[in-house]
Amino acid sequence: MNYFCVFSVFPENKRFRLFGKWGFIKKNKKQKSMNTFDYSVTNTDHRGYLVLIGGAEDRKNDKVILRKVVELNNAKTAVIIPTASEYPKGLAEDYVRAFRDVGVENFFTFDIREKSETDKIEYLEQIMQADLIFFTGGDQFKLVNVFLDTFLFEKIKERFLKGATIAGTSAGAAAACDPIIFDGDDRGLRKGAIHHSRGFGFIKNTTIDTHFVNRGRLGRLTQFLCSGLSTRGIGLGEDTAIVINPDDVFEVIGSEMVTVVNTGETSYSNYDSIKDNDPIVINDIRVGFLQQGSIFDLKKWKVVSGNSSNITDSRKIEVYN
Repeated sequence: MNYFCVFSVFPENKRFRLFGKWGFIKKNKKQKSMNTFDYSVTNTDHRGYLVLIGGAEDRKNDKVILRKVVELNNAKTAVIIPTASEYPKGLAEDYVRAFRDVGVENFFTFDIREKSETDKIEYLEQIMQADLIFFTGGDQFKLVNVFLDTFLFEKIKERFLKGATIAGTSAGAAAACDPIIFDGDDRGLRKGAIHHSRGFGFIKNTTIDTHFVNRGRLGRLTQFLCSGLSTRGIGLGEDTAIVINPDDVFEVIGSEMVTVVNTGETSYSNYDSIKDNDPIVINDIRVGFLQQGSIFDLKKWKVVSGNSSNITDSRKIEVYN
């Protein structure tokens, strides 16, 4: 079942703490992309699927989401990238076991912890064999800072444009957009609490947040959208994913819901007139709730169907070498 409604959001009176040293959000309608290069991926001739998971997906039982990731292009060779995690080796081993259970045969683990490690010849050779490139959870800020502005990341994009599936969970999903957001969970509607940085740019003009319901992140995402750096956002529930096809239409799979937020037509916002740490008041944001099987068009920003139309069956992907 789908729901679509209009919300008015007001901050709660809470005690707050300060976060990190990274720059606060400042609105600037003329601000250009923070990327040195254009990382957005637009060629749809052979582009692969993009699968963004809200975190805490099932890796032990039916593995519905991971199974779907593999089925999209019948992936047999996977690259696991646990860079975002504080425990990369153990986490990568968990995903190797899970993906082997659902049909992947060959694995490469890129245990990359510093940008200087990305230029190893074996990584550049192995990435070009991948049918599936999977980014684990952890810290999205760390992840993008290791990979952006590297030749390896250019090769990842090249592989994506030749039909490889790109998938990420938690931080791995949050890193897919540009800019990314982080910090400020319990201060979502206090101006300046949310930080942002460059992202991978696999998905354009839309900001991704994860663990959305469990960690109460509607305020966090809404504040960032108020800044004007983006006006559209997607909040992914845990054990829930969106499968984005090459036409920028996605299907929801998993046990929780996906929240879509649009601040492009608000009737009131005090964001520009208040100072840091002041409470944000905003009216008439558009919020939609999408469940398992919902189909959503990112370009038109509207629900296409409340029940699965098997969008992945209509766009089978072959991987080109």
